[in-house]
Amino acid sequence: MRGRWAQRATTVSVLVHVTLVAILAVGGTGCALDFPLVDPTTAPPDDPAQAAEPPTTVVTIRFRNLAVDEAVNVEFYATNDPLVALPDDLFVEANLVTVSIGIAGMGLLEPLSEDTLEFPCTEHLVVGTLGGTFLDNETGERRGAGVTRWAENVALGLCGHKILFEFVNEFGTFTTRVAIGN
Repeated sequence: MRGRWAQRATTVSVLVHVTLVAILAVGGTGCALDFPLVDPTTAPPDDPAQAAEPPTTVVTIRFRNLAVDEAVNVEFYATNDPLVALPDDLFVEANLVTVSIGIAGMGLLEPLSEDTLEFPCTEHLVVGTLGGTFLDNETGERRGAGVTRWAENVALGLCGHKILFEFVNEFGTFTTRVAIGN
């Protein structure tokens, strides 16, 4: 029995090789790759206009509300403008981002929910949260606030990575955690 399977495997192997040779012999002439000739002695042009711009980079930001009974206003701020004084220059109305976050793009996450957005990233990127305001999910009454957190691309290399902002109610203590990863 073993000999029969070995013979069949050899036959199949030979057929595959013969078929590949036939395909390459017949179809190989119909397919051509055209590579431009490059003179290795020629230096690249010094004209910056001919240099290609680097691709736009983004940072993926995820917001996760781990509170069971509270909704959270994530109070997310982001900018690609150079800032002088952190965190004060980050947490201004012009840098507040709510679009695409939570319920109706208002920056509110329901209990045990999450949302994700992509934000353009440059060397000056700074993102952060005032900590999040925790609200009673039924009445909207303010229950507490998390801790202010922010991150800079210059210090941490955020471009092309993922940032996670987690909002947690740990036995009545409202906490905000930040994690950065691939």
